[in-house]
Amino acid sequence: MPHRLRDLLLVIISAVLLVLPYHFDWAWPFAYVAFIPYFFALNRKSSGGAFKYSYLFGFLFFCFLGYWLIHVNVVGFIALAAYLALYFAFFGLVSVRFLYPADETERSDTRKAIPAVFFIAAFWVVGEYLRGWIASGLPWALLSYGQWKNLWVIQISDITGCYGVSFFVMLVNLLIYKILRMPKTRLAAVAALILLGSVLTVCAYGLIVLNIRDSFYKSASAEKKQIRVSVVQGNIPQDQKWDRKIKNIIFEKYKRLTFMSATEKPDLILWPETSFPGYFEDEPLLAAQLRSTIRQAHTDVLVGAPTLGDLERGLQFYNTAILFGPDGEERKRYHKVHLVPFGEFVPFEPALGFLRKFFAIGHFSAGNEKTIFETQTRTQNPNRKFKFAALICYEDIFPGLVREFCLAGADFLVNVTNDAWFGKTAAPYQHAQGSLFRAVENRVPVVRAANTGLSCFISPEGRILASVKDNGKEIFVTGHQGYTLTIRKTPSFYTRFGDVFVALMFLLCFLAYRHRSKHTAYSEV
Repeated sequence: MPHRLRDLLLVIISAVLLVLPYHFDWAWPFAYVAFIPYFFALNRKSSGGAFKYSYLFGFLFFCFLGYWLIHVNVVGFIALAAYLALYFAFFGLVSVRFLYPADETERSDTRKAIPAVFFIAAFWVVGEYLRGWIASGLPWALLSYGQWKNLWVIQISDITGCYGVSFFVMLVNLLIYKILRMPKTRLAAVAALILLGSVLTVCAYGLIVLNIRDSFYKSASAEKKQIRVSVVQGNIPQDQKWDRKIKNIIFEKYKRLTFMSATEKPDLILWPETSFPGYFEDEPLLAAQLRSTIRQAHTDVLVGAPTLGDLERGLQFYNTAILFGPDGEERKRYHKVHLVPFGEFVPFEPALGFLRKFFAIGHFSAGNEKTIFETQTRTQNPNRKFKFAALICYEDIFPGLVREFCLAGADFLVNVTNDAWFGKTAAPYQHAQGSLFRAVENRVPVVRAANTGLSCFISPEGRILASVKDNGKEIFVTGHQGYTLTIRKTPSFYTRFGDVFVALMFLLCFLAYRHRSKHTAYSEV
């Protein structure tokens, strides 16, 4: 088989193996070998060749991953995949120099080959972190997210954040590759020992933490702080969501679900993102009906609604979560602070505003305050107060942003979202992967209220405790679900100190650059 065709097949195999865990929760083990065919394909490649094959790897991965974006915009989907593939390309460009150094003796020299493995894993983490910041950021489908069902491994996130899990997965790939590449050598033996030690350390930490935390939940209930929360899932198709002819039908649906939830006596009911059918200030009759509904339900209700903000400061559009008390009166608002570029606004509007002629893009403004809501129990241990933050749409995929809400005092997190755009695909589950990691990182429960699903309750350990279901289906079904959350306010290392692990990865990259620069300088003498 020609080398080019073989290498092309290896890259395709890697892309398929890597994307499987994001579509099938049972497929998480594939992530630990997904990069190995790709690493073999990089053998004897120049920097340019490594860049091309790595770009192809990334482009195929993001196409296989986010095919559901074609339901929104085909051109945008291709453009986004082409952009995100650049992170793979630069990873390949840098890592090939350490994976296959020009001096072939370095490849089998344990003192140089093993540090190179850690350098390459660090490069990957730095790339993921930058992807979450550059051009507004899109930390979707990080390498760690494919492990969302691997409970033992993801527990390290409360120290390292999700990036520590990404580092671990990449490290395993690299060590297995080294063992396969040079079997029966001292390098392979050392790599095997490091692999075994890494796996045992990570899994042991996860097992110990889970046992400690589970023992707390099994303790006497009198010691626990609990609050009952209910979510409603309206299941409004995207093509009907803003049809003014049926706005009353949509409202009645949410009204009925609210009353059904209220029979379970929750302390808080959650409506999804923009579930109120119209701009709140433009619909006084529906707003009055909403207040009446909440008074009858006699509980706190958080409603997602588009709003116009303070009209005295000029017309501005916000994606908002509004908390109403049992008396139907508004308590507090949160305006979404991290907007979707080219969805809710156009970045660099003066230069790129022309895109509005070709695509339907919103005119939303970003909020400037990280609001913390307060609710209280009414049935179980009455008058216990709890604080929570409402993350709107994809705000839950940003680790740093969510951490700020937790630092501000949130006892639990809420994600109100609308994933109806993407049809009956893996998109809602990929979105929920981010929520799950935010729960583990900050050791707080996360409650998701999604228009068409996945609406669920996630424990601080990353378990999905309950979800809205109908005949076993979780997405594109109508329903409601309640759950009693147990609150244990113990800020994690990650919550207190942030991305210390990422800082160490940047330091490793700097040391790698210094090491390579010195080696190059000596070789030229």
